[in-house]
Amino acid sequence: MNEEFKAFESAGWAARAETYDDLIGAVTARFAEPLLDAAAVGPGTRLLDAACGPGMLAAAAAARGAAPTGIDLAPGMLELARERHPSLRFLPGDVEQLPFEDGSFDAVVAGFLLHHLPDPDRAVAEFARVLAPGGRLAATVWDRPERMRLLGLANDALARAGADPAAGMPEGPDAFGFAEPSALAALLERGGFTAVEVRTVSFTHRAASADELWNGLLGGTVRTTHQVSEQPAAVQERVRAAFAELAQAHRTGDGTLEVPVAAVLADAILR
Repeated sequence: MNEEFKAFESAGWAARAETYDDLIGAVTARFAEPLLDAAAVGPGTRLLDAACGPGMLAAAAAARGAAPTGIDLAPGMLELARERHPSLRFLPGDVEQLPFEDGSFDAVVAGFLLHHLPDPDRAVAEFARVLAPGGRLAATVWDRPERMRLLGLANDALARAGADPAAGMPEGPDAFGFAEPSALAALLERGGFTAVEVRTVSFTHRAASADELWNGLLGGTVRTTHQVSEQPAAVQERVRAAFAELAQAHRTGDGTLEVPVAAVLADAILR
């Protein structure tokens, strides 16, 4: 599973680098400051931004006076990060096998990463290895789809349309496998972290229309986009129609949509 799924994800994120910010990047940006606060990032902090994407989190850390290094498996994301933030350090690499010496960082942030990994325990062990004693880890994962409705709407639309969500999908981890706080806490504790704290961060995302949400999802997700694109044309049309219908539950009085977003945030200290 490991190499096939990693290749699938790497290619998918590279292909969506330019459109990632249309929706998903705009949503994840709202978790940047809570993540950096949880990792106690400040002036002089040697920070590893694991799965840095287009570099937004690293840039926010640099604005605090930290010294960030971003790492990502998708070449397209790294190219965009370097283009947007030429003064910062971005490197190719796999978080399950980090190219850094022991104790290289004071903090690690992993924004919406752990639920994508074939071997999250190995990644957390690597985070512990590259952290100095007393270093901090902060991570976010998506909450369950019934609460994280941006993704839940797509899942429900696939089901309503009678689509097969596993069609053409390589074997991979559960996209919501760490949504339960106890599961995320246990993962970090197994990796050698202590003082683990887990909480939910939630807000609503405003969109002008269901089409805006739909196009943003297809431009900023890998698994969801693949689940849609692998369906026969007629089924794809049913999925999109179902999505538009389901989205109406979030319409407000002024005609816009306000869709609930929820994530689980954990922070911990290396023993």
